[in-house]
Parts: sequence; C-alpha cells; structure tokens
Amino acid sequence: MYTTVINKLRWSYRKNWPDIYGILARHYPEFVFKGTEAALGDEIPVFVFHSVRPLEFEQQLRYLHENGYRTLRAEELLAVLAQGEPAPPRSVVLTFDDGTASLYSVAWPLLRKYGFTAISFLIPGCIPEQAPAMPAWSDYEHGVVSDAALLEREQGAYPLCSWQEIAEMHESGIIDFEAHTMYHHLIHVSPQLVDFIHPNYDFYFYANIHVPVYYSKGQPDYSRNVPFGTPVYRAEPRFSAFSQYFDNEDVRQACVDHVRENGGEAFFLRKNWRKQLQRVQRRATQRFGPGEYETIAETEAALVDDLSACKSAIEAHLPGKKVKHFCFPWFIGSRQAVRAAQAVGFQALYWGILRDRRTNRPGDDPLHIMRLEDRFIFTLPGTGRKTFTDVIKDKFVRYMPIFSKRLQSAL
Repeated sequence: MYTTVINKLRWSYRKNWPDIYGILARHYPEFVFKGTEAALGDEIPVFVFHSVRPLEFEQQLRYLHENGYRTLRAEELLAVLAQGEPAPPRSVVLTFDDGTASLYSVAWPLLRKYGFTAISFLIPGCIPEQAPAMPAWSDYEHGVVSDAALLEREQGAYPLCSWQEIAEMHESGIIDFEAHTMYHHLIHVSPQLVDFIHPNYDFYFYANIHVPVYYSKGQPDYSRNVPFGTPVYRAEPRFSAFSQYFDNEDVRQACVDHVRENGGEAFFLRKNWRKQLQRVQRRATQRFGPGEYETIAETEAALVDDLSACKSAIEAHLPGKKVKHFCFPWFIGSRQAVRAAQAVGFQALYWGILRDRRTNRPGDDPLHIMRLEDRFIFTLPGTGRKTFTDVIKDKFVRYMPIFSKRLQSAL
C-alpha cells in the first residue's frame, strides 16, 4: 500500500514539477508577474490546452480579442524562432494536446467566432475513423442544449475527435494538426512493483493512458486493456530518458490467475488484497525470474519508429499535410527523443516549462518551445488582467479535490 501511495505522489510530482519549479523559482515569463507591455516585450507566449469548457474558453478568447492579441500558426512560429523574424505585436500561440472531442464541439467554433487559429497535437493510434455526432455549437448558442452536452462524448466511448471531424477542421484552416506520438504511452522502466491493475485504478478518461504498455510474446498491446491483477511496475513516458523494462509474462500470469481463481473483481473487496498479490508476485518472481531491459539501440529504434508512424498516419489522413511539429506527452522528453525527432524530420518540438528558458523569443531554438498552462492567458497585459497569485489560487481550488480523490484510490 505504501509503495502505491509513494508512486502516486512521485508521478504527481513528475507531472507537476515544472509548475512547482516555476512558482518557487519565479521561472515564468516576466509578464506573468508584472503584466506590463514592457515585460511582454518581444516574447511569443505559447499556451497549452487539453479538454476545454465552453464558458471558460470563451472568456479566454474574449480576453485575447478585446486586448488586441493575435494568434500565430505553426509555420509562422517556426519562422519567428528559426529565422529570427519579428512577430507582430501581441502575438500568441494556442496549442491543444490530444485532440479530445471538445476540440471539435467547443474550441473550433469559438476560434472561428473570434478569428483565431490554433495547433492541435494528435495521437493517431487512438483516433477512431468515425464517432457519434455531438450537439452543434449553434444549438448551444440558441439554448437548445446545455454546455455540459457539448462535453458528454469525452466521458464516453469516443472521447477523442474522429478522423472525419479532424479532416473537417483541417480543411477550414483554423486548426493545424501536428504530432503527439502514436499512442501516448508509458513503459515500465524498473522491476520495482508499485501497484496492480484493479477496479479503481486510475485509467484516465481515454485510451487507458495511465496503464503502461505490456508485451505478450514480443508484441505490444497498445489498447492497454489488461486483466485485473496485472502487476504494475515503475513506469515513465516512452519519450523519457529511460529504457524499457519487459516484465516476465509468467509472473504476470500468476497474478492474473490468482485474481481469477479467487473471485475475479470481488477479490478486490478484501482488505488485504494487495498483500496477497504481493506474495503471489514475489513467489512467482523467485520461480520464473525477473524481466529484462531493452538495449540502447532498441530504445532509439523504438523512438524513431513511433515518431515515423505518427507522422505518416497524420499525413495519410490529411492529404497534402506535412507534419513538422511534435509535442511531448506529459511535457517529458529527452536528448534521445530530440535526436530521434530530428532524424524523422521534425523541425519544432513543444514542451511545458523548461529549466533553461522561460519564454520564447525570435531566434530561440525551435526544438525547445516553452509552453504555459492556458490559465496564464489572463496574466497577459490587458484590461481585466488577473495577477499571478489569482491564477495559482484558482488552480489550487480546482485541482486539489481531484488529486485527493486519485490518491484515495491508491489506498
């Protein structure tokens, strides 16, 4: 149990350390703290969104519109960075990770309404060809449906945009679609046992992306639909600096069999179910042995293969499209990943907050584009601006209950 809780805390820190570092070291662009035109200077703020809510997103776009901001397209940003060309005053970039359904139902119509453009980073291996229709934005504007109806599909079986919807947005020219890896997946990086797959495991709201990819007879299962009882070892994003650890399939099967033979899902109603599975896993490891690691060459090849497949899939679905921009899932990359991206032909790489730079200016390295959370839009100079303290308080109030709920699931 304690190992599971520690892993939850470690992973939460892993994902949120850029913000923690930014707050403690004031490692954000100067305009975030001062909110003056001089503090903004020639910076090009790049903001990151995931799922978007109608009321909040429109407030953000209205703030940008009323204060005279304009958006840059992917190629425009690349030219500013790589060639040092000056950007128009008050230029910003809006990016959307994952391509969730609200990109189509909420973000696209609102971007069109306010005359803005955006970049969306896609996960081709998780995208359906077609998906059930969603309520139209016009129905929401006329009061026919609620704002919640525009987000319902994200909580169901089709949480991501379909290729049909992506093609429609692509043809409008409002949203540019780029790469976000083929499967947005985690890999095991150590034999350190941290949990087991159980009914209350944090699978995430789409594609089970919090479940590491397992291999069976040498073949990866990117669906991440693994049976209850499957051991979970320490994991990191595929594009981190770690090599993959392949767990012993016989050990895994012993744990799964134990759950199946002792009540299936009902097994997890027992107070000591983790201790039971830990004993099974430990004995099976003694009998069958641990797993093994991939070689450095295999790691590098896996990165190139993923990037190549992702790039090719997007270009195949969007004729005439040339994918040059890549975004790291969880904002986590590595030197190996940067080299692999360059080898595949990517010219711009998007991260979160970076230790060695806190903004983007003309002439900066396009392989290290720094991005801010969308909530920091309101710290840009303008009428109705929020302070840095206001933004951090808003985040804490909104996300603390979610974090507490996830931590409780580990107990």
